[in-house]
Amino acid sequence: MRKAINLTILFLLTFHVSCKTDKEYTYHKFIVGSSCDIEFYLQQDSIADIILANIDNELDRIDSLLNYFSDMSMVSDLNRNLKVAAPKDIIQLVLLSDSISHMTKGLFDISIAPLLELWGFYEHDFLDPDTIDIKAAVQLVNYKKIEIKKDSIIILPNMKIDFGGIAQGYAADRVADILKKYNIKSALINIGGEIVLIGRSPEKRPWRIGIKNPRSEGLIETVEIENMALSTSGDYEKFFMIENKRYPHIINPKTGYPALDFASITVFAESAAYADAIATAVAIMGHERGLKFLDSLGINGIIYYEENGQLQRIESR
Repeated sequence: MRKAINLTILFLLTFHVSCKTDKEYTYHKFIVGSSCDIEFYLQQDSIADIILANIDNELDRIDSLLNYFSDMSMVSDLNRNLKVAAPKDIIQLVLLSDSISHMTKGLFDISIAPLLELWGFYEHDFLDPDTIDIKAAVQLVNYKKIEIKKDSIIILPNMKIDFGGIAQGYAADRVADILKKYNIKSALINIGGEIVLIGRSPEKRPWRIGIKNPRSEGLIETVEIENMALSTSGDYEKFFMIENKRYPHIINPKTGYPALDFASITVFAESAAYADAIATAVAIMGHERGLKFLDSLGINGIIYYEENGQLQRIESR
């Protein structure tokens, strides 16, 4: 699901003490529905300018393909016309989504849009749908009905695709590919809270990343990592309160109802797209089933959930 930034970058020092010969270069933009912040380090200004131009072009391309809220995007064209020609990398992204959907028994599903629309999350206006409408919308959500024929994506009438649960992670991965192509050794990419870390920080230590406290301001913990991607799904960004119960924007495709048994899920993986999608599915599974799922795949994850009004923490092995 689409998320606002839910990870806070935490540096122990109040300023960067980078290598004498390396300079810091930054990039900021609003892309695929979220803010994008990138920093990387190298020596030559001329190469940095080329890298920044390549990043800008690639993110514009991804936005033109995957932005659900743009009438001109490829995914909007697909949702209107039920068929669209797609570049090879987007076909591969659909196949990756399909693989994760199978792995999670359909709890991650890029055809989730009818349910998000029904609950009012796209308009930020809670609509309190009745059971009949929810059951009808659930029938429209089925990743198995998405078809790939050569270079085309095909869906059934009334289906709608939303790449929001994987697009930001995918964009972060693509930026990382560009930076690695130019042999960048230290970089941080943060697109809507989907983070990719290349190498170590400018201080020559692992990057320190703060995980937001899902029930109050500030951080609940920090982690030290390098050469890794991570994604956090939280119930605190987009949600409605009904009779003191929190209804987050992450919806179970099988039941049609928002996921209620989690507060925050952080998943670590080699790919931000993969971490993004897995975090969404684990949020729907809930803390007990989600932990077993992560353990079964050897995926590192941190889960926070509420019990008797108190936050509890568990971590996969």
